[in-house]
Amino acid sequence: MGIRQTSVSAFGFGVVWEFTKSDKVVAQKVLDFLADKRVLTVGRARPQVEAARCLASASECRAKLTEYLDQLEKPGKTDLRTWLRAMREGFTNFLEAGGHNGERFGSGSEREFNEALALLRDRIQQQADEVSDRYKLTGLSLPEHEGWPDSL
Repeated sequence: MGIRQTSVSAFGFGVVWEFTKSDKVVAQKVLDFLADKRVLTVGRARPQVEAARCLASASECRAKLTEYLDQLEKPGKTDLRTWLRAMREGFTNFLEAGGHNGERFGSGSEREFNEALALLRDRIQQQADEVSDRYKLTGLSLPEHEGWPDSL
């Protein structure tokens, strides 16, 4: 647990502060949160009809990672901050690959959808492995490539 100054008063000589969570606590919460997200955990080769649900899940993950970044003890360049930003960027890239309202993952785009999904999962797994190694935590275990179509 740390302390972060949030504001200072000039003539009242006051300082406002709040308790912050340690990087290790935040790292565990991130791994626990991501452990059951649909976009990361339910099978590897997904039918295109699941694209909208995966995009919604990715959007939720992206927003939650922003919240976790706000909880970090120091706004500097901690390893965890770098890893969480890389994870958030992975979700952003997946959302952008889907296009506005997911139109790029529409009918007939199962291959594009699954390729974007594979890129996202690989990136998140890599970052999660680094986080779990750094903080000695139980890592994120995403499904293997089993079941992928041979064309991917």
